[in-house]
Amino acid sequence: MSDRGSRPADQPTPSANTEFQREKGTEADREVLKRRRIAAVLGAVALVLATIVTVLVADDNEQVSARSGTASPSPSDGAGDGTSAGPRAEESTEDPTSGPPYVPVPEFSSATARDVAFVGDVGQFTAWPGATEYEAMSSSGGYSISDFRKAVIRDAGAVCDAFIAGTGMNDVPDAVGLPFTDPIDQAAFIVEAVTFYCPDQIAAVTGGVYSKPVATEQDEDCPAVSTLKATATIERPDADDDPTSATYSVKVHNTSSYDVRVQLQQRWFADEKVPEMQLAPEWVPEWGFFGETSEDQFFTIAAGETFAYEGEQNGVYYWNRTEVRVAPKEFAFFGCGYRPGPDVMTEE
Repeated sequence: MSDRGSRPADQPTPSANTEFQREKGTEADREVLKRRRIAAVLGAVALVLATIVTVLVADDNEQVSARSGTASPSPSDGAGDGTSAGPRAEESTEDPTSGPPYVPVPEFSSATARDVAFVGDVGQFTAWPGATEYEAMSSSGGYSISDFRKAVIRDAGAVCDAFIAGTGMNDVPDAVGLPFTDPIDQAAFIVEAVTFYCPDQIAAVTGGVYSKPVATEQDEDCPAVSTLKATATIERPDADDDPTSATYSVKVHNTSSYDVRVQLQQRWFADEKVPEMQLAPEWVPEWGFFGETSEDQFFTIAAGETFAYEGEQNGVYYWNRTEVRVAPKEFAFFGCGYRPGPDVMTEE
């Protein structure tokens, strides 16, 4: 995180947490994300019997069935305004739900709305690879959620460029350099990239099963960060206790109807420094790492649920209060702003 280098060398580091509940890095977190991926795959199967994507994996030409195509504007035809180049549903004389070759694809009011929905859609995948911009979805690492956002949009554009250049489906992962190791995630990412950014390439992905995308207007309902309510309280030490040690508790309540991946920041306020500590400079309350600096900084908070954390702060100051916030632009709501199309069943 950019604040990593801004903390003065002699400012104290928070001590290890005494008690906390968090989804990231736990079995609960992995189970939540696993459930959401399964739900996404099952939901795709329910869409017009699912778009069967033939992906020849490795050298044995293993076939993989992936998520259905249901998309939005292509970079070449709608990157500027987020609108789709495909015919609008009301302009078509065919029923999009009647089967091949028609398939509904989402149409957004802007490229920004499309990008937000795409990031929230693919953010539900599991087994994000480490040591890439994707790792913010699975570990702390050196990348942020904003890095993840840029990376998946970039790679989606590269997938479209590969198809437009005539690259075969089974050659796209290597041509683009997709880092997935799970073939289902790999195929699903390719399908969603085409769905959102170049629906005119649907035929290339589905082996000609679906070839005529029909634009479907979307309900752009992605929540704002204001739906995440953060509170922090501090417990002042007793008279006989160390005045420079304070326990604190943090809660972040997700009031939205979507799960969210967040990166948190924290800052501390102090009344004054301890008189005998003459070498300590004046404390400056800067936004920095949340909790223990050696811990992961990313958390998944389920819709309607509350992330809770307790810790202890030590140093050479009389701690007054602490504040916690979602780091600017470091959040992604899963599954918002995107409906696959008519009569799509969702599994939860």
